[in-house]
Amino acid sequence: MKLLLIIICLYLTNLALAQNYNSFATEIVGVGKPMILIHGLYCKAEVWNQTVTHYQKIYQCHLLTLAGFAGQKPYRRDSILYTVKEDIARYIKEKKLDKPVITGHSLGAFLGLWLASSYPDLVGPIICIDGVPFLPAMQLPEATVQSSKEMAANMKKYMSIPDPKIIRANQKMYLPTMISDTNKINLVIEWAVASDAATIGQAMYELFTTDLRKEIKNIKSPVLELGTWIAYKAYGADHGSAVSLLKNQFKELPGTTIKVTDKARHFIMYDEPLWMLKEMDTFLCKNVKNGCVKNS
Repeated sequence: MKLLLIIICLYLTNLALAQNYNSFATEIVGVGKPMILIHGLYCKAEVWNQTVTHYQKIYQCHLLTLAGFAGQKPYRRDSILYTVKEDIARYIKEKKLDKPVITGHSLGAFLGLWLASSYPDLVGPIICIDGVPFLPAMQLPEATVQSSKEMAANMKKYMSIPDPKIIRANQKMYLPTMISDTNKINLVIEWAVASDAATIGQAMYELFTTDLRKEIKNIKSPVLELGTWIAYKAYGADHGSAVSLLKNQFKELPGTTIKVTDKARHFIMYDEPLWMLKEMDTFLCKNVKNGCVKNS
């Protein structure tokens, strides 16, 4: 009887721990220094396949897929991104991960910066793949949270419409500005259609109404920002303007390493993976003990 009670208690404890991470699903691949990888809007952990292949021999890759994204069951909360950020912090503590590298794309990079700002002693180096502390200011440098709220609310309303035809049509229009490869565009379109529209709309609203530009001064870890600009060349963007905008984003964290590609669009891991991995390797080799990838 006593043994049965112990088994039941252990089961309930494990169940409670599992419920703590309802805001994301996890997959662990590889061995070595921990690295948490967080995808961007509409996507899933699969977006990191080539990255994981490159790092899995010396890094233990913890791949997250957020609830409500690309077929994952939604997890309803008033603040989705805050909940994910807090759950990642709990995950690191309960898994006893020693200052994991945080690698994020777009929305995932924003989450990595927020996590590092809130828990500076919990994380290691931060790698941002075309993601910034305050997205609206990349389009309008004078943007504030207040000035962005109306636009964010309209975007949330439109993106929350649960109509696969509308979602598919929108992605067919927007994704060619973000990815060059047609096959990859079609892949992300299917992820988008499989995503929960209400979750996506809320996440986008929070992304446009949360400004981390002051908070990042709390970060103690080295940060790498990999940016892009070529998709906006027709609107006057160039390499210099991209670097300037990114430096302004990280003004409170002047030690940030900023690198900008002249070829890749938003999904750098698809458009220019070798450049991305080379920049990541250089950064990690410098900032992680025994973190160098051989023959990279």
